Amino acid sequence: MRLQSRQRIVAAAVITCIAVLLAWRVLTLGLADHWQSSDPERALRWREDHPVALLNALDAALRQPADAKTIKALALSALQASPLNGRPYRVLAQLREAEDGIEAALPLYNAAVHRGPRDRFTHARLFDYGLQTGDVAKALGHFDFLLRLRPQTASTLLPVLVTLAAEPAVQPALAAKLSDSPPWRAQFLRLLAQTASDSGAVEPLWQLLRTGAGGGLPQAELQPWLDRLLRDGQGDRAYLVWVSQLGQRELTELGNVYNGDFELAPSGFGFDWRFGRVPGARIDRMPVTGASGNLALRVAFDDRRVPFAHVQQVLALPPGMWRLQGRARADALRSERGLVWQVNCHAGGAPLGRSEPLRGQRSWHAFALAFEVPAQGCSAQVLRLLLPARIPAERRIGGQAWYDGLAISRAPTP
Repeated sequence: MRLQSRQRIVAAAVITCIAVLLAWRVLTLGLADHWQSSDPERALRWREDHPVALLNALDAALRQPADAKTIKALALSALQASPLNGRPYRVLAQLREAEDGIEAALPLYNAAVHRGPRDRFTHARLFDYGLQTGDVAKALGHFDFLLRLRPQTASTLLPVLVTLAAEPAVQPALAAKLSDSPPWRAQFLRLLAQTASDSGAVEPLWQLLRTGAGGGLPQAELQPWLDRLLRDGQGDRAYLVWVSQLGQRELTELGNVYNGDFELAPSGFGFDWRFGRVPGARIDRMPVTGASGNLALRVAFDDRRVPFAHVQQVLALPPGMWRLQGRARADALRSERGLVWQVNCHAGGAPLGRSEPLRGQRSWHAFALAFEVPAQGCSAQVLRLLLPARIPAERRIGGQAWYDGLAISRAPTP
């Protein structure tokens, strides 16, 4: 009996010790968890191998003027506690780079980005290294990661890529990356078209994108480049780029005025028709008796004031004398000023020419407009249907106007 009693006492003592140890373990772990973010050093006093507290202590040491030896010790401890975390590798890589250079630190940086793919510093450092060593494709991979991790940094990072895009050595790899359709592609291409210091330097990149294996560029992404060429006075280059994107059916409508019979739906892209929207007017293509084909342009007005200038097409006519001709019809078109076709240089300035106004009731009839494209500053032009009101009262218009068979041809020099 005495032996059994002693055994029970020993067992109870062992259980009590285990319970105390477990309670102490739970207490220290709880306190360490409590202080892991706000005071990591205090957390480590309760549990020296607490993985989160070690990482936070490491970050705190990096923010303070701590010596390299202390930082390295913390990094090694954090690595031992969290072997799958990339931050300790990145810190060790930074320390190694400071001592022996980037080449010696590269394995640690690679381990850091492998275990911590969301670490922005490591991606940025490897991006720089890839550019320095000429491994542009790998550098752009890290750049892509940076933008995917924090899309809000695009306004800071994309201008860097705009500068690089002018480098011939960068363009093939950049075109390949863009052909993969990263989520920042459209924003980058718009920024490139708007802000590149030299459009000629980045034109090979656009050429690679238009003809590469990625299937070319959609109209919305190519339009900013066409706008840039037009802004630079390169209307002929812009026109050639636009023509290269047309399909077989669209090519049949080519002319100095594209789709002048309005048989194709306007795309609003490049040198195609652009139909805008304005309250009080409706612009469409409809069947009508007397049209040269199946459809004609119709503009209907609601007998109210309309600042109308919402049918237009960009042209690329060489310098010289030209003649616009077409057919028109008016159905109770009530307007003091009437509708006119007007040609301007794309860069602005006074009109090159304006047709006779259309108003009242008129059956189908021919109209014409002679104009001259100057030799300088007018590489592209704009053909626009508008209401030439001088004051708000003259904007009132009602009824319908129809147009068909628009074409431009060379005119004899007077």
